[in-house]
Amino acid sequence: MSALPELRERLVEDGIRRCWAAVVGADVARRARPQRLANGVLEIAVDNSPWLHELTLRAPDLTVKLRARFSAVTSLRFVLTPLPADSDSVSPAAQRRRRALAPEERRDIETAVAAIGDETLRDSARRLLTTARRSLALVTLAVLAVGCVAQRPVAAVNGDEPPRRMRFVAPSETGDAYYHYSVAQLLAQNGRFREAIAAMEQAIKRDPESAFLWREMAQWLARTDQTEPALAAARKAVQLAPEEAGTHLTLAELLRAQKRYGEAEAELERVITLNPSAEEPYLTLARYYVEQKSYDRARSVLLRLADRQPKLAQAQFLLGRLAVETENWDEAIARLTKAVELDPDHDGAWTALGYVYETRHQPEDAIKVYRKAMQANPDNPGFVERLSDLLIRLGRFNEAQSEVETLAEAAPRDARVWLKLGAVYYEQKMWERAADSFRRAVVLEPSNLRARYFLATSLMDAGRDEDARGELERILRLDPRSIDARVQLGFLHGRGKRYDQAIAVLREAVNIEPRRPELFLYLGSAYFRAKEYDRAVETLREGLSLDEKQKDLLFQLGVVYEKQQKFDDAVKLFRRVIVLDPQHAEAYNFVGYMYAERGQNLDEAVQLIGKALELEPENGYFIDSLGWVYYQQGRYPDALRELKRAVEKAKEADPVIYDHLGDALAKNGLEEDAVAAWEKSLKLDPTADGIKKKLEEAKNRLQRVKRDSKALQSR
Repeated sequence: MSALPELRERLVEDGIRRCWAAVVGADVARRARPQRLANGVLEIAVDNSPWLHELTLRAPDLTVKLRARFSAVTSLRFVLTPLPADSDSVSPAAQRRRRALAPEERRDIETAVAAIGDETLRDSARRLLTTARRSLALVTLAVLAVGCVAQRPVAAVNGDEPPRRMRFVAPSETGDAYYHYSVAQLLAQNGRFREAIAAMEQAIKRDPESAFLWREMAQWLARTDQTEPALAAARKAVQLAPEEAGTHLTLAELLRAQKRYGEAEAELERVITLNPSAEEPYLTLARYYVEQKSYDRARSVLLRLADRQPKLAQAQFLLGRLAVETENWDEAIARLTKAVELDPDHDGAWTALGYVYETRHQPEDAIKVYRKAMQANPDNPGFVERLSDLLIRLGRFNEAQSEVETLAEAAPRDARVWLKLGAVYYEQKMWERAADSFRRAVVLEPSNLRARYFLATSLMDAGRDEDARGELERILRLDPRSIDARVQLGFLHGRGKRYDQAIAVLREAVNIEPRRPELFLYLGSAYFRAKEYDRAVETLREGLSLDEKQKDLLFQLGVVYEKQQKFDDAVKLFRRVIVLDPQHAEAYNFVGYMYAERGQNLDEAVQLIGKALELEPENGYFIDSLGWVYYQQGRYPDALRELKRAVEKAKEADPVIYDHLGDALAKNGLEEDAVAAWEKSLKLDPTADGIKKKLEEAKNRLQRVKRDSKALQSR
């Protein structure tokens, strides 16, 4: 005679199956299917290893979603198995003789199902309770299955426990017990635990020697924080069924919750004695020891399990994890390696092994582990992602690109993957491809403002300012308090010489968060670019009132002072920046360049600029400063050499560098080359009147030379 499932769990299973896709999503529903619910653990069939790994990682989130609708679900267990075919058919053996219900029975059923909010599940519960009430035979069989009576051995938790003592209970008595138990389960499912406990008390009153009912009561009492009654109920269950592992496990969990570890551990040792080959009590006992940070005792328990089951990968894996906790890296590597040898599909072991190598700063070994894991589980995106993350941290963006592109092909609707791919492209200055990837993420998640911000940033770097502006303005419409978007939009306006708009946007950012010093830096810089130097000084000083050691504010204030011809004040600020940050290359360069411009302290200027170049040897602007100091010292060949190099190294054509180059060429007697350099400078900055004058004088000199040369030739 096959045992029928418990009514409560049948109801929950039915409800879960009906709304499975809605709760977990279509992608998961295609690869995984709920199987059965037992003692709060929902078993889920998964059809391949990659999805098994993925769902294991997502188990906490899925559990929360399921518990929000089905409180009976406390945890999930994933099993790798072909998915069962959907079927709502009922076997002929399940058909039962029916009888008419009395009015009071129908009223009881309606009262019970009223607790269920979901209409579909409520209908299912009504049908099952009606069937249960109609057929005492069915009730008796169900009670036999759930343990309300013991006319046959109860299925052992671990599969090989001896049967408990049998006891016969009259069908009418057990039927009432089962009915009240069913009502209790329905009430509990709707969160009405106090009422559920009252109904359970009625069930126990009708079958006081059911260990199953006492154990269920213990769990519910615990959920309502009735600690001592819960422990008493659990002890009663143990007393009634001392050879049932489940009763000891329940008591152990309740004792553990009260931090009564010694008693809890004793119960688990009793379970191990009942069934020395079962995994669960060893693993639970080890977990208790880990919670107490008794790692040696946990290790001892796991070693006992490993001796019992030497080919159990999970035991080796947990021993490896314990070794990680105690930073015993060599043992961790040995145990985790053994785990993946025993079970190449053990994703947790592969992941932990890679983590160990990463922690020990052995990235090449970690890369090998992840690649082996990918070979063992070629469709598992988790290992591809870990490998790509490691390559990104190592700055090996080209290699990471290949891996993340593989991820994007495998999961084209995963916005997170497109964000990662965009970041990889961005780091390689592949602006257009970065923008395309970030746009894919935005299409998938239109409300993802982070993705939209990265898109705007990539568009700015690609020179697509109008497109970038549009994205930033969309962000501000969705989130008017987005400081990052305001700062970028202010920068964009400044780059387009829309200074009034830049100032307005950045002033609003300061109003939103007036305690952030860096926002005063951005606003002060906008005033500086608009040549509103007094307002810039006022704003930067206000920022310094929040943080007087903010080196960027100090540096920018020095730049403004230099424009205001406050030479000594500027130098003081730059020197203060150097004290705060001896690696601040721009501060060294600025002081040296100021000395060069004024023709003062030129030897010190060479030293200061030399320090800046030690820190940034390829900086074209610093090289220009050095060339200009040489020019001021009259070292024209040295000046020409450095200024030519500055033109090559500068990130973009700069009118000042070409002006300096023209001066050095002229001093070295290369007048025609000087004219060409000044013309380039004037093209970059048509408002430079000084260069216009030099250019006109040089051209006049060249014309005079040509006329004089012709006159000499004609004589």
